[in-house]
Amino acid sequence: MGIARRDFIAVLAGAVLAPGQSASPRIKVACQTRAYGVPIADREKLLSVLDDLVATGYQGFETNYASLQSSFEEPASMRAEFEKRQIKLIGLHGSANFTTPDNVEKERTQIDRLAKASKGLGAELLILSSAGVARNPDGRLDSAALKLRCIELNRAGAACRALGIRLCTHNHAKEVANDGEEVNAVMARTKPDDVAMLMDAAYVHGAGLSVPAFIRKHHRRIAGIHVRDMREGKEVDMGTGELDFRGIADALRETRWAGWVILEINKRADISSRQLVESSRKYMRDVMKI
Repeated sequence: MGIARRDFIAVLAGAVLAPGQSASPRIKVACQTRAYGVPIADREKLLSVLDDLVATGYQGFETNYASLQSSFEEPASMRAEFEKRQIKLIGLHGSANFTTPDNVEKERTQIDRLAKASKGLGAELLILSSAGVARNPDGRLDSAALKLRCIELNRAGAACRALGIRLCTHNHAKEVANDGEEVNAVMARTKPDDVAMLMDAAYVHGAGLSVPAFIRKHHRRIAGIHVRDMREGKEVDMGTGELDFRGIADALRETRWAGWVILEINKRADISSRQLVESSRKYMRDVMKI
């Protein structure tokens, strides 16, 4: 049986991938530094972590903002360390809840601070987690809380865009419950140019949703994807759990998605962090072809 020319080219490209190289140049691979602990405030330890990530084939990294907080006022030195290692800071990860009008000013101040620090450190994204929109006693999303969250995300996103940073809202379990109700509502009420999504595939799967289908629906708003494997609600080695990583990779290619696939796994006692990120990178390269 013959092989189609485009399939042959794809196979050939996959066969000669260098460490850290993706079969699709649009898809880049990064690692969240939580595999080594959260946060990593010690400068030398963080740089040692980055050396590990470069050696094991990652092109970028994401970290809790507290890992780099000591460099916020004078970011040039730390940014030079990233550039020397040829590893990209994808984004700082913080939080913003906008639960009530009373906390808005505090949240705005923190977001503006993180956005300026992100710019100085050379990041592409500012990633914000939240506790989710409150629900009424009848289980419906609180309309006032949803409106406030979307107004503030649009404001923060416009401020980030002015700095050349892309704002991303990161989903946890609550945001994708009820068939992704909150994510759908926030995406519908925020501006595509200002507010993107950092999709956590494990939480999407945990909510009973198809991750490939979720990607196909929202791919234009997804700037990055957190990946890890789960089995019965517990984190396991990639490829030994329930997530359909081949299906995820197919959805990324079918939609011609461009962005960062970011390994987000937790530090473990039974295996070194270096081994953990290395084996995960090999799995992504061998199975997902990225």
